[in-house]
Amino acid sequence: MVKIFYSFCLLFCSSSVLAQPDVQYPPAIPAIESSQQAMREELLAIPTVDRTEQQWRQLSLVSITLLGTTDSPTMAEMESTINQARQKLPEDALLIAIQGSLFCIQAGQENIDSMKAMSLVNKGFRQLDRAVMMEPYDIGPRLQRAITASKTPTFLGKRSLAEQDLNYLLTVIPVSKKTSELRAMLLFDLAEIVAEKDKAQAIKLWQQAASLDAGVWSERAQKQL
Repeated sequence: MVKIFYSFCLLFCSSSVLAQPDVQYPPAIPAIESSQQAMREELLAIPTVDRTEQQWRQLSLVSITLLGTTDSPTMAEMESTINQARQKLPEDALLIAIQGSLFCIQAGQENIDSMKAMSLVNKGFRQLDRAVMMEPYDIGPRLQRAITASKTPTFLGKRSLAEQDLNYLLTVIPVSKKTSELRAMLLFDLAEIVAEKDKAQAIKLWQQAASLDAGVWSERAQKQL
């Protein structure tokens, strides 16, 4: 199976923002890798019995964000973190989505045969779908599904799901200074998908992302123009 690469620096811009009444946002994760690592170390230093529900979510989220980076946690460490978090919060939609994304990441490991890889991808998307259905107005699970779907090989047919989710998120997330970094990321990721079939539309999306002047995602968009 084609190796699946995931860019899980997706939620670093999911800060607490002024949202529409029914829209919920995931925990804030810093944009800089070193800050993400520092956050993870701080959370790991808290005894498991003392971690709050929000800290379990943050630890799971920052750990999966760091997978594949220079100071990446091991797959075993990530599995341990999400398993402990889910034992604490078995019906938490964000944690269910993170675990679903982890299954998809595991499918891309070089030592996984094609049958096992496909089984993991299917299992992962079942969990992602379940999480979105559980909390349709929670940005976190749908964002996990969108990015996971956008990074899967084309033959799996998940790109249309990613496009659908990203368009939805851009519709429900209000336009404001506080949401500009998140919206820039969504526009950039949507452009990456659209570029495969409509380069002109992708350029418009990159231009929108660049015009937001919203840190790293606007900078990346500008480089595409």
